[in-house]
Amino acid sequence: MSSNPNPNPTFDEHRWIINIRRTLEEELEMDTDIPVCIFSVPKTLMFSDPNSYTPQEVAIGPYHYWRPELYEMERYKLAAAKRAQRHFDGDHKFQYIVDQLKELELKIRACYHKFLNFSNETLAWMMAIDASFLLEFLQIYAVNEAKLSATYSSTSMSHLLDYAGTKAAHNAILRDMVMLENQIPLFVLRKMLEVQYSSLESADDMLQAMIMGFCKELSPFKLMKDMPMIDVSECAHLLDFLYDTIVPKVEQKSEITEVVEDQGDDKQPKERYTGGSTYVKKIFSEI
Repeated sequence: MSSNPNPNPTFDEHRWIINIRRTLEEELEMDTDIPVCIFSVPKTLMFSDPNSYTPQEVAIGPYHYWRPELYEMERYKLAAAKRAQRHFDGDHKFQYIVDQLKELELKIRACYHKFLNFSNETLAWMMAIDASFLLEFLQIYAVNEAKLSATYSSTSMSHLLDYAGTKAAHNAILRDMVMLENQIPLFVLRKMLEVQYSSLESADDMLQAMIMGFCKELSPFKLMKDMPMIDVSECAHLLDFLYDTIVPKVEQKSEITEVVEDQGDDKQPKERYTGGSTYVKKIFSEI
């Protein structure tokens, strides 16, 4: 009786070899390493309460893309992609953004902890369609931040998009958008907006407004008006931006070592730390 050396019969060995060979050849030309930033939920947590860690309404990114129970949202994603095309600068078609994302394939793959058994073409289309949906959903926060007109929204997603934040579908999608396994790299959203606004600076300005409004709704704390600006180019994905908003980075503490003279024979150096944590203190003073 022979055993099957490949426990996963759907695994495409030929594609795996092609991806490995191209990765080894092309990554040599990249200047910097790209750290993994989109991980899988540890199995112990997933087994204990799977519903808390798996999306229930919409799949964003490759980890849950093929789950049949999430297919219902695909028509809304495709509708968002069609509308996104109308906002592209110039005469660009949707294929243009797909081609742009193909060039970022290795960078996209490097962000994910799991091996992505998709072709370059499939991965690029997946990212482009999911980014279109996310940006259309996030645009309501740009409206709230006075960066967009409310007429920008589509009526076909009116039961999903909710400016007041009271609709069940809206809240369910928000829940899925901040799940660890339901993320796409933020640079994909930046690339999509860059095609719409013709400059990366304008794209970042719009994305900043969108995500800040998004974080204001989800943050368990009241955000300070004078909070430090978070650079979208330095965040990995939506969940990472939300984390940096709730748990802001503080200034490096300077270390001063002094020797206390009047302690008898026990003259041990004592360390005293000074440094900035003003913003963190302000947060807790508001709680």
